[in-house]
Amino acid sequence: MRYFLLYLSTFVPIVAKIILAPWNLKVAWLLYLFFTYVLLEHKKFNGHPVRAFHNLQRQAECCMIVGLCVSQWLPLAPLPFLLLLRGRHVTVDRLQFGFVFFLLYRYDMVQIVLVTLSIMASLQDVDEGLSDTPEKWHRACQRRLMFRSVQVLTLMLAYETWYTRSVLLVAFAGLKLVIWLYTVEDMPDKIEAVDGDPVKMLQGKSHRI
Repeated sequence: MRYFLLYLSTFVPIVAKIILAPWNLKVAWLLYLFFTYVLLEHKKFNGHPVRAFHNLQRQAECCMIVGLCVSQWLPLAPLPFLLLLRGRHVTVDRLQFGFVFFLLYRYDMVQIVLVTLSIMASLQDVDEGLSDTPEKWHRACQRRLMFRSVQVLTLMLAYETWYTRSVLLVAFAGLKLVIWLYTVEDMPDKIEAVDGDPVKMLQGKSHRI
């Protein structure tokens, strides 16, 4: 349960951005969170496997990146999400996903560093070496949390002021610290690899938030 809550807390500060952002970015962030939630369910739905929803969430993240870039000139951040209507048979691989992050490069040291780290994270094989041993599962979950945290932080802090970045970063780190201190270590009774997303953070027995 700890890993899942740590993963979930990665997206919580986005709520603050939704409250403060212009209307076009509000819609874009809400769409991004919706497609993230679809993957968090981690279940087959309507005949589609988890792999399909993993790809859909990655497509939505690419649309969010394009929307953030476009919003610097025109209030049309939700527009790229229309591409999802035609993206059912399009598979976004790690290389393509990393390439899209280049759109966020600008003359800003924080953004340059985060975008570079996000590109590096997207090219890593998070699930490499995952087996049915708890030790390797823990390591894979930690790598997944680290990589996703970097990528989501890159989106949240893009084009923001130093003050806003500081507030979001404190909230981001604070939530994870509270969860780490007040939850117990995951002790899965079995390790289950799911096609399309082998690092399943809720393992073994059923859990409820």
